[in-house]
Amino acid sequence: MVRWMRVAAVAALVVSLVIVGVGIGLFLVANGGWVAVTVPPWLTGVFGNPSLELWLPALIAGWLISVISVTALIAWSMIYVWRRRQYESLIARLERELSELRNLPFTAPAPLEDLPEEPSPEAAAVLAFADVDERDQIRRAKAAD
Repeated sequence: MVRWMRVAAVAALVVSLVIVGVGIGLFLVANGGWVAVTVPPWLTGVFGNPSLELWLPALIAGWLISVISVTALIAWSMIYVWRRRQYESLIARLERELSELRNLPFTAPAPLEDLPEEPSPEAAAVLAFADVDERDQIRRAKAAD
């Protein structure tokens, strides 16, 4: 369900960007003239006071490219940080699991074998009845033998 919500959100974003692009295109077609741009008085010491005329579509495109670039940079950094936190969480979880597996002989040791030092005659009789093949697998002897 989360995947479908993500697909719907991306589709809505694409549709809204297309609508905004069409609106900007229509605006630029209607207002495709030159505009006089003046330097603010507090920046005249740095840039002087030139009289500039800019083409309005280029001016709007420049502002739009800068806004899209800053937005893309911020979105990419947020996604990068989110994915990195996911990877670090996965690594930490795997390291905890690995340390548990490494400490397994200390936390849950295998039980000691309680085999007697001397073999019993009953076990010898059972093993004499059984036959062991070349792959160390026990098979029962035939009853007719």
